[in-house]
Amino acid sequence: MVACDVVPLTTTLGATVTGVRLTADLDTDTVSRLRQALLDHKVLFFRDQALDPGALTGLGRLFGEPTEAHPVEPAVAGHPEVLSLDADEGARADVWHSDLTFQPRPPLGAFLHALEVPPVGGDTLWSDMAATYESLSPTLRGFLDDLSATHSPTKAGGYFSSRDATGDRAGATAGAEPVHHPVVRVHPETGARSLFVNPLFTDKIDGLRRPESDVLLALVQNAAVAPERLVRWHWERGDVAFWDNRCTMHYALLEFSGPRRMIRLALEGDVPAGVVC
Repeated sequence: MVACDVVPLTTTLGATVTGVRLTADLDTDTVSRLRQALLDHKVLFFRDQALDPGALTGLGRLFGEPTEAHPVEPAVAGHPEVLSLDADEGARADVWHSDLTFQPRPPLGAFLHALEVPPVGGDTLWSDMAATYESLSPTLRGFLDDLSATHSPTKAGGYFSSRDATGDRAGATAGAEPVHHPVVRVHPETGARSLFVNPLFTDKIDGLRRPESDVLLALVQNAAVAPERLVRWHWERGDVAFWDNRCTMHYALLEFSGPRRMIRLALEGDVPAGVVC
């Protein structure tokens, strides 16, 4: 077993992991420790790693089944599970979101590996959506527990189209039926409740009038981005982030100049479950 050291970055969200070389042949005890660390801290950070697309895919298989790279954006050649995110090619994620919540089974989580980063800027922030839920009043939590929301790719449609050379995949994604997920999601492994809405893909809370939904979603979002519920990571070349998409949002800052190249691998998730009263 590798003697890894997990150091929290905040009281609830984010931890650095040292003493681990991420490879496709990690021993089972180390994988188990990292799984538990992910559940405890929601996003893990590893410095000084070296993973090509094949090695990243092999690593991901230790923690779940990799998804296709993206429903719209092209995969790395020869690696259908790996997404290239190159700022010089227009890749960006400067809107708060959880990955692909317009799908019936959004990803469990993802690995993001920095290949080249700017000397200043280009940080990524994560938000703790379980802590956000707990920060709300018991009365509001009880109201939200019974709600669902509509998720669709509509808000990101222009960006997706710009990343799809043929337009076929973007058109098919945009034409798919919206999905409905519980506003409050129960984590399938920990049982913790977290808010499962985000500004990029959540269109409306079901059963509310549009102005009511807009106000409630804005209230939740304001709570989610309070400083005490965020962790900010300044990337160095070789870094890997591994986050739980079921209970976090993230946002990639665009205030940088120079190259910023990364590869990402997502893991298959399950159908979000709500609160059973």
